[in-house]
Amino acid sequence: MYRFCVAAVVAALLLPTLATAQDARLESIGGEDLLTEDASNVFINPALAGVYSNRVFFSLGVTGSAGSVGVDPHGGGFITFKDMVTLGVVLNRSPRNYGFDRAFWPVLTAYMPEGPGGNLEGPDGPVETTAPLRFPADVFLSFGNPWSPLRLGFNIYYAGGAQRTWEVDDSDQDDLIESIVTRKQTHLISATVGLSGGSLADRTRGEGWVRITNLAAWHDEQGEVEISAGEVEPTADMVLSLDRDMRIGGGARLHIGEHGHGLVVSPGLQYDIAFGVFRYDDNLVAPDSNAENAQRNTTAHDAKVGVGVSWHADGLLVHGAAAIGVHALTVIDTIDVTGDGVERSTDSHIELRLPEVSIGAEYRLLPVLLVRAGIRSTVVGGRTYGTVRHAEGPDDELFETNVVQSIVPNPVTVNVAATGGLGLEVKRFRADAIFGGLFMPGDGAASGFNYFTRLDLAFSFD
Repeated sequence: MYRFCVAAVVAALLLPTLATAQDARLESIGGEDLLTEDASNVFINPALAGVYSNRVFFSLGVTGSAGSVGVDPHGGGFITFKDMVTLGVVLNRSPRNYGFDRAFWPVLTAYMPEGPGGNLEGPDGPVETTAPLRFPADVFLSFGNPWSPLRLGFNIYYAGGAQRTWEVDDSDQDDLIESIVTRKQTHLISATVGLSGGSLADRTRGEGWVRITNLAAWHDEQGEVEISAGEVEPTADMVLSLDRDMRIGGGARLHIGEHGHGLVVSPGLQYDIAFGVFRYDDNLVAPDSNAENAQRNTTAHDAKVGVGVSWHADGLLVHGAAAIGVHALTVIDTIDVTGDGVERSTDSHIELRLPEVSIGAEYRLLPVLLVRAGIRSTVVGGRTYGTVRHAEGPDDELFETNVVQSIVPNPVTVNVAATGGLGLEVKRFRADAIFGGLFMPGDGAASGFNYFTRLDLAFSFD
């Protein structure tokens, strides 16, 4: 009974702040979502939806200059029923945010340099455009509340688009009518399952999550010539497809210390692997093209391990984090060459982030006003491995005639981002704004500085 009363008092003090925390607040203090307790963590671990519930929020997105960060206005809400079941819906969340870039996005941009909805490119094949993603949607379901010893959560994210066009050509008024039907489809779906252990009254709180993400995008074209006598002759059949484009990953972290008070240490790690296959097929328009059996295989790895440290005291929050990251991408192109052989080229990039360091602070200047500042620095280096293999002979008995390999160190760069922010709290309403700049190596102002801003609004009805 005594512990229940203490938990209830702590809940009354903490929940209004928890329910309105937003991404702008985390970014303002240079925070890393893996190593910081924050409401935006629901997008990496849906089991936390029951902790940051009974709120609605809207983000005006991010704007930038000289290498724009991008804009993704989105919003949603979370509500708890019978104190244990939480439902949440978030609309228009960009797939470029909240962890989609980890391993998955490098694989996508190997096929679609502009991302889903952009150009679809492959070895020796034509450049086509995929259907743009339409109004992404998130659905959350979690079981448990802030004081449950164990919480379970699920998240499904979907964004898709489809287009179809018809073209009929009878301009010469002869007996032949040419028609072409073009179809484009893009489907992106991601599912995450998460666990969260320990109530907010416990000094040790652990988490773990697993996610699976899949995307398929293709452009196909079918044409035919209709003769007045009624005969139909197919003249085109072009298909470009990503047959398999998937990511599997997950992570875990541990918070040691009293939630929202004193010293809290948060070690964490995450790992993702993504792979994809691009195939181009054009069996009638250019049957002898080298692109007829062209294929592109990609594999990406992304791993990070680090620790975050927070100190809360008398309206002051000081937060710091340090992490080590490894990013690897391998692209293998296979195309036909003259004769009965193929040519295969391999390009691998390994990038090390040693280390990623951030520090920031938040201070309640007035009862309704908070001020924040942060800085993040990353040292990036690595190597590029290139291999070109040329082989001729039957497909099942290839023999190599020439192999060229190269290893080139990537230049070491230092990226520094400085941020500031303001928070306004009026009863159940909260507004968080971030402003800052990303300082990039390079000559000239355009390549040396990227300015960005963000504004998030939230309302708690707890």
